[in-house]
Amino acid sequence: MQPWKISAGLTSALAGSAFLIGGARLEYLAPHWPAILAEHGVALALHIALVLAAVAAAIYAIARTTGLADLGRRVDLAERSVRRGEGDAGLADSLRQDDEGDWK
Repeated sequence: MQPWKISAGLTSALAGSAFLIGGARLEYLAPHWPAILAEHGVALALHIALVLAAVAAAIYAIARTTGLADLGRRVDLAERSVRRGEGDAGLADSLRQDDEGDWK
């Protein structure tokens, strides 16, 4: 899996969680939202975008640093080598049976 996909998914999950948790706590502002957005809407949107970009960049940097960026490529390489018959013979047989639909 590409690090930008990990970053986008985790950022979306964190933003959604923050919205769900924060939305309930900001319920008392419901009658004032039109005035707040009219006066501070642009600044609020820019700050939210900056926070989301910073979180996404931090997750991307962590994924690159820890090696998650290459994990999908490594797993794919290992699976292809096992399917060619190199390595664990039992795993190769199981993968062949799975491809053929021969489940026990």
